[in-house]
This record gives sequence, C-alpha cells and structure tokens, in this order.
Amino acid sequence: MDNNDVNKQAGQSTVEYLLLFAVVATLAAFIFKSNAFDKIFGKNGQFANAYKNELEYTYRHGLYGRTPYTKPNYKSSKHDSYNGRFFGAADPYPAR
Repeated sequence: MDNNDVNKQAGQSTVEYLLLFAVVATLAAFIFKSNAFDKIFGKNGQFANAYKNELEYTYRHGLYGRTPYTKPNYKSSKHDSYNGRFFGAADPYPAR
C-alpha cells in the first residue's frame, strides 16, 4: 500500500462515525417523540401510572401494592397500613 492511499483514507473512519451518530440521533429523536412511546412512557403513560401507583402505595402503607389512592375510611377496622412491614401494634386493631 502506498503512502498516498493511506493519506487519502485518513479521515474516513471519523466521517463514518459522524454519519453513524447522525443516524442514531435521528432514530432516537423519532422514537422518543412518537405517540406510541409517549403512551407507554410519557407523563401519563401506562408505565408511568403503574410505577406512580406502586410508589405511592408503598410509601403510604409500607408494603407493596398498586391500588390508586382513595380517601381512607377511618370508621372501618380494615386498612392496609395497620399491618404493613414497618407498622404494627402490640394489640389487635379494634373492631367496630
């Protein structure tokens, strides 16, 4: 191989990587801005809602679950927080 041939191809890999980056960036932008992606991972998407419900339930009750928040019924003797992982009482919950 002649030195002239090597000098002519010196920047080819740089150009190829730049073109590859441009293609990947375009595909990523297309995917992340699509309606299908937004429906699953968007602010009110399926994944976001399931994750939000699970985090809220776990924070509220100290145990795993996915029930969306509802106003507690304090007149009832059953609620999830009472016998959670971190909470408990020495005596049973009083029945009403």
